[in-house]
Amino acid sequence: MNFIFGIIIVAMFILALRVIWATAFQLLVIVKNGLSAIRRHTAGRSARKAVPVVLPRISQAVDWEAMSEMVRREIQRRNSSSGNELDRLELQYQAKQKTIKLYEVEIEIAKLERELHKIKPVDVSPEPEVKKRRKAKTQPVQAVTDDTSSKTAQQVFQLREALKGGGTTPPNNQPARH
Repeated sequence: MNFIFGIIIVAMFILALRVIWATAFQLLVIVKNGLSAIRRHTAGRSARKAVPVVLPRISQAVDWEAMSEMVRREIQRRNSSSGNELDRLELQYQAKQKTIKLYEVEIEIAKLERELHKIKPVDVSPEPEVKKRRKAKTQPVQAVTDDTSSKTAQQVFQLREALKGGGTTPPNNQPARH
């Protein structure tokens, strides 16, 4: 029992040391930042006091009208160039808006196509038409044939032709040999 209490006391002592160490480290960082802020402030005050502001003197007579005209022209030039830049940026913005609309439309088209495929599956490529097999003269002619029976007969005929020809189908202009 004493061993367990001893381990608990040692663990609490280690935790207390870690808390004290972290607190001391934080205080050290705060003091360091405070001292650097005070140094910056005093350096700024001394720099302002050391250099007096002196306006330069112009030694010769100045044509204020010409200078004001030159400044006015420069301002107009800058304003006109910024207007051109504004128009260029506006055109780029409109082009990007149209591109975004095109992407949205393409997304809508893809969604509609997906819904269409869910409703109506894609048809398999249509089978090439095969000439109808001539019936023997001895067989009676049927008056009415069902669509399903004619399709099955056509498929059976194609299968027989494929098996006889070794996988090759005869050209359309030659009748199949039996």
